[in-house]
Amino acid sequence: MNIKDRARTTTSTQDHLEVKNIVDDVVITKSGSVALVIQTNAINFDLLAEYEQDSKIYAFAGLLNSLNFHIQILIRTQRVDISNYINYLKNQNRDNMSTGLKSMLNIYTLFVQNLIVENNVLDKSFYIVIPYNPAAAIPGANLFDAKKTKDEQATQRAMKQERLLEKAKIFLYPKRDHIIKQLGRMGLMGHQLVNQELITEFYTTYNPEEEGNNG
Repeated sequence: MNIKDRARTTTSTQDHLEVKNIVDDVVITKSGSVALVIQTNAINFDLLAEYEQDSKIYAFAGLLNSLNFHIQILIRTQRVDISNYINYLKNQNRDNMSTGLKSMLNIYTLFVQNLIVENNVLDKSFYIVIPYNPAAAIPGANLFDAKKTKDEQATQRAMKQERLLEKAKIFLYPKRDHIIKQLGRMGLMGHQLVNQELITEFYTTYNPEEEGNNG
């Protein structure tokens, strides 16, 4: 693929993305809505005792019943490249190891190698998205006086985005704090993704072939 074809493909992809901007740790869409993303961890439900499972279920039900706003629960699955880990195991200094420990390390290394050959090693990430959809888009958001210069139009766009962000934060921040508090009652940790984390998540989502090259 030559440079022109690559640029054409990039432009086409960006044209189809709903994301307009990532600023102040929120996502602004082309339709004028704003979204805040909370990442949380997970628990192995099957390993819990029955009373612990019941407690988690009741806590999750409490979270859902406490909501008076929309959320989206997103689970993202990624293939994990653990070749560096295998190389680490192989390069361990075994001179000071006992024969039994060397044998155990060899068996474990072989087990991990066979595991990635026979199965994909997957990692799951969990997110809660809180959207803000203004009742009506900011009047004239896409309309500009043709007599205005490009600099004036850019200033106008920046002012409208700033007003949108102010309203979105007033709406989103209390809901973010509420969700994180409810997650804590379930024994989970939640934190809001910041700009760089959001950019990284979107980049790896639309460039999955590069995920294995990040290690």
